[in-house]
Formats: sequence, structure tokens, C-alpha cells
Amino acid sequence: MSAQSVTGKKSRARWRLLGDPAVRNLITATAAVGVAGAFVVPTTSLFLNEAVAATPLMVGLFFAARSVAEIGTDVVVGAVSDRLGNRRTILVLTALLNASGALCYTFLRDYYLLLLSGMICFGLGGACFGQLFAYTRELADARGVDAPFFNGFLRSVTSLAWVVGPPLAFWVIAQWSFTALYAATAVLSLLAAALCRWGLPDPGGPEPAESDVETAPGLRGMFAGVGRRTALVLGAVVLLLGANMMYQINLPLYITEELGMSAQFAGLLLGVSAAVEIPLMVLVGVWADRIGKQRLMLAATVCATLFFALLPLAESRLTLLALQPLNSAWAAVALNIPVVMLQDSLPGRFGTASALYSSAFKAGMFLGGLTVGTVATWTGYGQVFWVCAGLTGLAGLLSLFLRSVPVDHTPDLTARTDPREGSAA
Repeated sequence: MSAQSVTGKKSRARWRLLGDPAVRNLITATAAVGVAGAFVVPTTSLFLNEAVAATPLMVGLFFAARSVAEIGTDVVVGAVSDRLGNRRTILVLTALLNASGALCYTFLRDYYLLLLSGMICFGLGGACFGQLFAYTRELADARGVDAPFFNGFLRSVTSLAWVVGPPLAFWVIAQWSFTALYAATAVLSLLAAALCRWGLPDPGGPEPAESDVETAPGLRGMFAGVGRRTALVLGAVVLLLGANMMYQINLPLYITEELGMSAQFAGLLLGVSAAVEIPLMVLVGVWADRIGKQRLMLAATVCATLFFALLPLAESRLTLLALQPLNSAWAAVALNIPVVMLQDSLPGRFGTASALYSSAFKAGMFLGGLTVGTVATWTGYGQVFWVCAGLTGLAGLLSLFLRSVPVDHTPDLTARTDPREGSAA
């Protein structure tokens, strides 16, 4: 069979998958989780300031404590999920915990109670994000669709949620209140839980044999098989997403304080970037196997470094808008391809791989949050972008080192249960 014929069949299979009821339910659940997150994350600092009367230091500590809690619980939940026969149970529980956290935000106004409930409910519930990655990979494998495309398509749904969510959240606050916003967030999380419970099928993989459950890496062995290649990918993710968080925190301040433009224009820049990112994510998924995931990662770091290096030189609205496709290009890769690379390096342990990516994502956010305040205080808002360029340049070096590091070989625990499938890919 010719390569062109194979490519045509793969392309038809990709889009035919969208007619699968399970995939439509997964898209809806992903959208619900994404919009719920887009309601909570950008509004929490305003909520703490206006409704709880928290000081700036208390707000910073709140975010830091939540990040630390989520990083730890993501890895633990990921390791536990790989030992369960059905990942949907974890998805339902984490979605319900997110709903509980939103209800606490709805009714509580004591800082310390909110901090405790946020660390517990959203700390554990935040693992839902990584577990959706893992379930997406399992469903893609079960349906015979290439994982980069499927994962990229689902990530584009999350990006769309972040185009719509923040403006809608602030509109709800202005029209009604924080109480109405977080009550709506709880409803969205409950919808996601219901879809995961009754709308998602078992992907159809073989049930793990008893001997496999006994030998599967548990909490003590969650980092088993994480070799140098996996560590390099994780390091690149932390640096890229740390730079991204610094950009998102710093951009409104840079636009308003140094360029004298409105905060609404900063919101427009973020919205334009997210909108352009959506089709690029789908295209990156289509091109991943053809171009190579490692080459895409390296290209993303080049785009990111160029974007951040040019940003302090852009002083007009038109120039800032013109730079956004570069921003979208690198983000479309960084938010899609690394999780697939990690899943490839840990076959049969998609929960652990996805949790490692999610934890690296949040470690990057933590790094960015700590760094941006220090740099901006010492040198000014514009200089923060040079630090971002340095971080993404370092991520590029780590991606370049991947060429000389052999692929990590980790036993696929599920492969032993069905000899008809042969060796794991």
C-alpha cells in the first residue's frame, strides 16, 4: 500500500472519530473542566482581595500553597490510577472534588478555611487535568488513531475554553457576584463528573492480570523507568511553562505601567493568542509523526525565544498583535507534544506519564510566579521578557540534547497480559 493511501486512511479515521458518541462526551467533559478552570484561576486573586480582604502577601502564599499541593497530588493520583482497572473512577472523583472546592468558594469567606479547602479539594481535584490526558491516550490507542492528533484536538478544546472563560467570568462577577460565578463553576464540574461516569466507555484495553497488579509500580516506584530522556523533556516543560506563566502575569502590568495602554488591550492580546493557538494545536497533532516530535519541540523553543526577545522592543499595538502568531506557534507545541512524548516513554503507565506532565506544568507556573515579582521589582516589567527568553533558550538546549539520548525503554505492563498484541510500540 502506498504511503499516500495510508496517509489518506489515517486522515479519514481521525475525522470519523469525531462522530463517536464517546469522543463527543469526552470533548464536552474536557470543555466543562476547561471552562471551570478558566472561571477560577483568573478570578481568585480578585476574589481574595475584594471578598476576603487578603493582603498581597496572603494572595501570593495562597497560590504558592495550592501549586505545591497540586504538584504532589498529581503524581500520587497518577501512580494510583495506573493500578486501577478503570480510569473513569479517578476522573469522576477528581471532578467531584473540584465541585466541592467551587462550593467552598461559593459559601466560605474566611481566608484560612479557603486555603485549607483549596489545597484539599482543588489540590486533589486538579489531577483531573492530567487524568483526562491519560484517558485521551487510552481511547486514541483503542480507536486506532494517532495520539498527537487526538491529544492536540482535545487540548484545542481547553484553549477555546480559555478564550471564552475569563471574559465570561468577569462579566458574571460584574452582573451578579463571586457567589454566582463559583456556583456555576460547581455545576460545570458536576456535569464533567456525570459525563465521565455515564458518558465515557472503558477504552477496551485488556484487564491487568493479578501478577501485573502486584508488580506494577506503586507510589514508591512511580519514578521507575524515568530515564535521562524523560527528565530532559520534563525539564524543558518546566522552563517553557515557567516562561509562559511569567508572560501572563507580567503582560498586563507591562502594557499598563510601561506602555500606558489599557488593561483591556492586554486581555485582547491573550485572547488573540489563544484563538490562533486552537487551529495550530490540531495541525501540530497532524504533523507530529511526519515531522517528528523532537523537531517540533526544538522549533517551539526557537519561536518562544524569538517572541520573548522581540517583545520588549515592541511598543505599538500593531507590533504587539503581529507578534502573537509566534506566541501561539510555540504554545501549540508545548501544550500538546511533551505529554505524548512522556506517554511514549512510559508505555502502559499513561496515568503516571500524564501526571508527571501536569506536575511539570504546575512547577513551571510556580517558578514563573516566584520569578516575575523579583525580576520586575529589581529591573522593571520590560526586563522580565528577557528572562523569559533565557528560560526558553535553555529549554531549547535541553531539546537539542534529546538527539544524543537514546529512547527510554520501560516495560509495558499491559503488554504482558495479551500476547496477541506483541511488543509495545
